[in-house]
Amino acid sequence: MLDFTKFMRDTYGLPRDVAVPAPGKRPRLLVIARARTRRFVNTEEIVRGAEKVGFEVVVSEGEHEVAPFAELANTCDAIMGVHGAGLTNMVFVPTGGVVIQVVPLGGLEFVANYFRGPSRDMGLRYLEYRITLEESTLMDQYPRDHPIFTDPDGVKNKGWDSLKEAYLDKQDVRLDMKRFRPTLKKAIAHLRAKAKGNN
Repeated sequence: MLDFTKFMRDTYGLPRDVAVPAPGKRPRLLVIARARTRRFVNTEEIVRGAEKVGFEVVVSEGEHEVAPFAELANTCDAIMGVHGAGLTNMVFVPTGGVVIQVVPLGGLEFVANYFRGPSRDMGLRYLEYRITLEESTLMDQYPRDHPIFTDPDGVKNKGWDSLKEAYLDKQDVRLDMKRFRPTLKKAIAHLRAKAKGNN
């Protein structure tokens, strides 16, 4: 995977191979802002929280053209998003960077593996944040005793379409920044330690 990410950076002419912020610069965090499903509904609050712990924050939905988004991702030291295809852009994040995957409700830990293993193989620090009931907009749509909350395995057992509709298509995320802050702190601590090690 390290060779693959180097190949991708070479293919797109990306300058940064290693995630080390320039002296006096804040590490950059790319927040993937999905357009339709599994969106962050409190993006501004997330940006403020990440800036408080020391990040410079860039928010992007992504581009239809790969090259401009690859260039943007390569300027960042960390990338975060709710589980989805946008996180595949981690291939452009410099080695030593951080990937933060936000896992929505619904017993979706198994899909988290799609990014967990590969990110580590790419030389990236992987952090995972699993949301609580209160952080899911499903709470606005269903009562607490609904099977979507009480029996996610039952929803999954009905097949992929049932799981997708319930947990991937209808769910957005409202991060609890008090609860999420330690994850941001781990990410920035990792990047600062890398920067010290390269000085």
